[in-house]
Amino acid sequence: MKKRLLIENDLPELSDFQKLLLLNKGKLDYEDVEFIDGDGENYPNIIEVTKDGLLFNFDGLEEFLKFFFPETYGKNAEGGDGEYDAMNFDSMYYGNYDFGDDCYNRSSDDWNEGYTLGYLCGEAVVKLRELISIVSPKSLKYFKDDKLSGEEELTEVLDAFFPKMGDDMTEIDCGARQYMLRDEASNYIGEKFCNGLKPFGIENWGRSRFTECFKTYFISWGNLVQLYLYDGEFDGNVLDVIFKYIDKNFRDHPPIYYEIEYNIWDQEKYNEYACKRYSDVIDDYLEDARERYHPKYIKEMERLSKLDLFKRKSIPGSKYYIKVISLDPETMKVKYVVSTGLWGSNNKPGLSTVDDVIAMATQPGLFDQMDFRVNPK
Repeated sequence: MKKRLLIENDLPELSDFQKLLLLNKGKLDYEDVEFIDGDGENYPNIIEVTKDGLLFNFDGLEEFLKFFFPETYGKNAEGGDGEYDAMNFDSMYYGNYDFGDDCYNRSSDDWNEGYTLGYLCGEAVVKLRELISIVSPKSLKYFKDDKLSGEEELTEVLDAFFPKMGDDMTEIDCGARQYMLRDEASNYIGEKFCNGLKPFGIENWGRSRFTECFKTYFISWGNLVQLYLYDGEFDGNVLDVIFKYIDKNFRDHPPIYYEIEYNIWDQEKYNEYACKRYSDVIDDYLEDARERYHPKYIKEMERLSKLDLFKRKSIPGSKYYIKVISLDPETMKVKYVVSTGLWGSNNKPGLSTVDDVIAMATQPGLFDQMDFRVNPK
């Protein structure tokens, strides 16, 4: 009895490791014990000292990440980016993240680089082939047995004939990504973290250990002792030993939040949202093409496309750039822009015939392109 009293009176001088050994053997009253980290914090709203070990209580994933991974997602995260990741992972897990903030730009890039056409499925490919057969028959070489190749080249054709089509297709692609990601991202993050600390002796003690995550976790005194033995250092604070061991050995972090979609892409779910929508949009443009485009129009469009004039292009021998905006199928007039910089500085719009525009782009010595134009109405 005297020996027991001596230990309790000398408690402040015991190291955390010594406290754990006594707690594990039931020789120390857990109600007299407090653990702090190297910064002097004891986390009273999170840590509960119990008879059998430490209990951790969290409000959700963000608090869980910032506590157990201070170097990655918490107060010690370099540059503060980790805390931002923790907030985004939390929003994704609970279904509150707005994927639209990020996906539209990526979807737009995919369209511009030709990837979006590779996502087409079902009737959309058949209808696209029919559309291309009207506006650019020579591009049918990119179709074989209703399968696509040359997606980037086909995208350029569609941009030339249907300037608004890219926006319509981008909106569908972005919507499909959001539809696919909301559930998949939550499941993916949950699988990474919910029971991810179990190999380190930290168990999920939620009401249902398989469906409720990031609420209550527990580690026994014996498992805490084991962490010290793994580390080989016995004079550190128990919380710092936990943080250090997890930081060193946990290797299953998700990628940065905006790259998660590449790890959880579900083509079936994407198609569920996008296939019919792509088909309907292409059907609208197909109907328009049947009504508007005649052989002469298609021939002149091919002349402009062959010279890449639907892209901003340097005019040889001059300081100017030219870009065709559109060709009116009724008047057969070309709307174009001449500028003095690659990025469109000092834009001057113009309206002229196909022959004159081609002459401006290929015979710069004959006239000043800034003067040879009629402002479009």
